[in-house]
Amino acid sequence: MAIDLVACPICGREQPALPRYPDYLCRECVARAETQDERRLVLVNTSPTGGFAARYADTGELCEEATITHVVHVDGVRCRADEGRLGGIVVQPLPPDGGPGGGQDG
Repeated sequence: MAIDLVACPICGREQPALPRYPDYLCRECVARAETQDERRLVLVNTSPTGGFAARYADTGELCEEATITHVVHVDGVRCRADEGRLGGIVVQPLPPDGGPGGGQDG
């Protein structure tokens, strides 16, 4: 049985399709998540059972804004980061209006 593949919406890299997260970013793109002012973030689960937090990559300090809003930027694309249903972190692009779906900053 063949695995369905989809393209990462940022870099185009092929990855397994996940019906729950149709536009999810690949690991390499998630690793480039940053604040709007281009400060690199590390996106983590807050416990073994889930939760979400964004920490500054350079200090490990909590980035309260990204943790509360779940908004991060990857290569200029505004995205929503959150805990995955079965653990891990899932990042998907936001449309220009900030609702669900894909989009890029203008």
